[in-house]
Amino acid sequence: MCGIAGIIRFDDQPIARRRLESMLNHVQHRGPDGSGITEFPHCSFAHARLSVIDPPGGHQPMLAAAIGKWTGLTVIFNGEIYNHRQLRRLLEKLGHHFVSDHSDTEVLLHGYREWGHDLPRRIEGMFAFALWDAQERRLFLCRDRAGKKPLYFRRGDQELVFASLVGTFMFADPGAAQPRVNPDALRHYLRFGYTAQASLLDGVEELPAGSWLTLDADKGPGSERIERYWQLPRVSMSLTSQGLTRAIGELVESAVEKRLEADVPLGCFLSGGIDSSLIAAVAQKLLKARGEEPLRTFTVGMRAAQYDESSYARQVADHIGSRHTELTCMPDDVLSDLKRLTAVAGEPIADSSILPTFLLCRETRRHVKVALTGEGGDELFGGYDRYRAMRLIARYGKLLRRLPRGLGSSTNPKSIRMRLGRLLEAARRSNPAASYAAIVELFDARQLQALGLSGGDVASAGEALEALPEWPEDLDGLKAAMHWDMRWYLPFDLLRKMDRASMAVALEVRCPLLDPPIYELAAHLPTDVLMPSGRPKSLLRRVAAPLIPRQILRRPKQGFAVPIGAWFAGPLRQSLSGHLLEGRLSTLGIERSPIETWIREHNEHRIDHTHRLYSLLSLSLWLDWLAQPVAPVVGLDVE
Repeated sequence: MCGIAGIIRFDDQPIARRRLESMLNHVQHRGPDGSGITEFPHCSFAHARLSVIDPPGGHQPMLAAAIGKWTGLTVIFNGEIYNHRQLRRLLEKLGHHFVSDHSDTEVLLHGYREWGHDLPRRIEGMFAFALWDAQERRLFLCRDRAGKKPLYFRRGDQELVFASLVGTFMFADPGAAQPRVNPDALRHYLRFGYTAQASLLDGVEELPAGSWLTLDADKGPGSERIERYWQLPRVSMSLTSQGLTRAIGELVESAVEKRLEADVPLGCFLSGGIDSSLIAAVAQKLLKARGEEPLRTFTVGMRAAQYDESSYARQVADHIGSRHTELTCMPDDVLSDLKRLTAVAGEPIADSSILPTFLLCRETRRHVKVALTGEGGDELFGGYDRYRAMRLIARYGKLLRRLPRGLGSSTNPKSIRMRLGRLLEAARRSNPAASYAAIVELFDARQLQALGLSGGDVASAGEALEALPEWPEDLDGLKAAMHWDMRWYLPFDLLRKMDRASMAVALEVRCPLLDPPIYELAAHLPTDVLMPSGRPKSLLRRVAAPLIPRQILRRPKQGFAVPIGAWFAGPLRQSLSGHLLEGRLSTLGIERSPIETWIREHNEHRIDHTHRLYSLLSLSLWLDWLAQPVAPVVGLDVE
């Protein structure tokens, strides 16, 4: 893993080195093992390295000198290429000569020379990289299929700037005025808890997952071209479950095996849920077959019993024979951790599970440099309760719409009554996209209007937001919801959260379940195969059954969380009110009155507003950072 940044000029003006040094300073936490800057007349690259594969031979920016028919190339790369050895052997047969022993970065240079824009289709891994052809004065940017590794860019009158993180753009122009906040991105953030392709910094956008961007410096501004090289496959209408358990089991084993390569210590997150337990069990099985040391597994125990999964993780570790480390860790200062994560990302993160994720990553990093995780299992194999809700709405929508709203009244967000209330509200929406919006949105139309931020998204007070962007209308409601999460929730929320939390402490995290063959097969399968009779992750449970304890297979899903809602009504009460009522939210035109109401209702335990209050707190902390941006601390110690 690494941090990358660069600037491309369309005119003859030089690129000030101090700009690259400033940007490099912001991404340095992602790669504390080394750094470098390479400058050309129209292009400058900066790179911060976390050395995992071929530490002596993988320094970046990496150059390949012009030779014969091939022009000189320079690359900076964030990620891992899991099939780099196979690609190297193939390229050597085609006449390419490598300098490094086994650097996966060098494969990108020779692979681009041989295959050009078709290179990404041949790569298996997680990646964001930039290639500069000095002779043609051409830039090529690319991201992996699922969007595991981030890459943002900003168009200017005479330049294009790119970087791994949104916050890095605040350091691209030292001394410049504070940028404008994108109002559409702000509404999207509050509605869903994350921004999409457009960031909150006006003009900064993310290169879509599974896409590449190319531009010629000589052609000037607006010459860039973005194309998708990968799309979700069509859903099969005829596949059955016959033979799938074995097939997926083999794909999972292959994916884990590819991700065990590292020249540094490696471990695995273990929550005691199905996804991480399956990955840990397969990894331990493979290591044992090689005669290697047992897999190191890590879990964080929470002091609050209802949030603690450590006993389940311990049970799995005992069953598979891993070398388990249980870390009882709670944040000493929640706001301090949130401020660090804000400085890391340069944008707010409304998913409060980033806190326990960060704690797990921080403690794991004290022992290993690479960790496997079960990320993606819920989206691919149907693990969320909201998928069951969509199935119920499709089957019993008319009946649900007749039930009185009062049946779902409760102050406990996890109670059956509260879930019933959300189900009834979703069932009353006009179409599947609107129903799913009612389930996943943080702020509804009325709440956005109360905040003064309804903009053009809401036709009138109280009307539901009827559309979700890129909703797949050709699919049934349940499969459409799963595909929508793969395109939106997974890359824009979950993978961003994992990337920011792990790279804040320079820990590389690998996601075997997001290996393209698994990802594509799961997306291709109909829901009655993935979730027969609506049972969450039924197919994946069958895959895991021979490997993990039966009790783990049967336990319901438990989210990875901390009791932030209780802290808001307790030890964080005063700090929360200070940030939300006296902070900088008003500079965005956000009204104070509804926030006062939500805080009061939350403190009096009348309505649980945890997620809304947390998203506003994260936004307020980001505005503080934006007013005086500082680069995050490099290393494990958090001030």
